Amino acid sequence: MNIQKSLVYFVTSLRGNELMMMRIQRTDFLKIAKNEELADFLDDIIIDMSQAQEMAQIYTDILNTIMNAFASIISNNMNKIMKRLTSITIILMVPTLVASFYGMNVPLMGQDDPFAFAIICIVAIALTFLLGWFFMRKKLF
Repeated sequence: MNIQKSLVYFVTSLRGNELMMMRIQRTDFLKIAKNEELADFLDDIIIDMSQAQEMAQIYTDILNTIMNAFASIISNNMNKIMKRLTSITIILMVPTLVASFYGMNVPLMGQDDPFAFAIICIVAIALTFLLGWFFMRKKLF
């Protein structure tokens, strides 16, 4: 970011300098049009300024491309992390869903069984492992 900011300042100052040199050449208030050597020197300066401006613009474009590629890589990594976190959330939702069904105050099958809590826990754990295995098989986790 610092390099990009410096390049923006550099390109801006080069544009300003180029405009100033063009005005000097156009108005000839320094009276250098009569001296051929100084006029050629001013022309060389203007050409060098435009070349420097083009080079700075090229480097700015290269830097923008690199920053876009880096942002794309970061976005892809974030997508992978979000996919993994979503899978974990879905897997953790299964025991919550089973427990919430059996936590309601309505008659349910097996509620009078002395091992109802253990059976509910085993079913929730089995469904969780089954869903985890499915996600691993589909490479979602």
